[in-house]
Amino acid sequence: MISVFTATILCGALLYALRGGVTAGGPVSFSGFNGIGVVVVFVAFVFSAALLGPAFGISLLISLFIHELGHVLAYRMLGHTNTRIRMVPLLRGSEISDRPLTSEGQAFFVAIMGSGLSLAPMVLALALSAAFAQTAPEFSVAMRVFSVTCGALNFVNLLPIWPLDGGRCARLAAASFWPALAPGMTIFMCSAMAMAGLRSGSIALLILAAIGAQSLWRKNEPLAEPMSANHALIALAAYAFTFAAHFTSGWLLLQIYF
Repeated sequence: MISVFTATILCGALLYALRGGVTAGGPVSFSGFNGIGVVVVFVAFVFSAALLGPAFGISLLISLFIHELGHVLAYRMLGHTNTRIRMVPLLRGSEISDRPLTSEGQAFFVAIMGSGLSLAPMVLALALSAAFAQTAPEFSVAMRVFSVTCGALNFVNLLPIWPLDGGRCARLAAASFWPALAPGMTIFMCSAMAMAGLRSGSIALLILAAIGAQSLWRKNEPLAEPMSANHALIALAAYAFTFAAHFTSGWLLLQIYF
């Protein structure tokens, strides 16, 4: 139970740190709550539930909601009062805020916060799974499924390929040291994933490699305030820690498909 207590303290500390985003501004609305959005969410749930069961499908939807909530809280902490949670983040015209971000540091903070907020509930679910393995096995399994699903989802999202959040983080950090490094990172990651996909027969890896390759033709518009080298180092440390933590929790699911 010590692990549960520690994880609960972690969740409380996170809520305290994000209190400005929770209380600032007006109520949070929803974006994409229409026919297309509902259909996409329903198809995603049915597909995931058919592959690994209803518990996985429910865990995936909850993990997506927590992830998007992290982006929303980041915007609100930066002073954006009119924000919305996106049901389908990748749909065009689906923006969290109507106001643009003004610095690369803000853009990095928003990109990493989706996975950053997911850390605490993921760790708490993992601790609850271990604590109740003997006394409440069904609850333990449900918590384990959520923790693994949350970790796998956010690990994939943090891969340094566009348009994933990891791709945004990699480009923003690389621009502070060597702007020409970002395309090289993309080529390396896509080549590695494509080779691994061909050797293992993983369609998922091949799809990710193709998604990343198309980002080579996309150019980012520079923001008004670039990150300093010191801030970029701190940002990279936060990225590496979050990336590793989600990989550790999501490995059981990741090894099935990757």
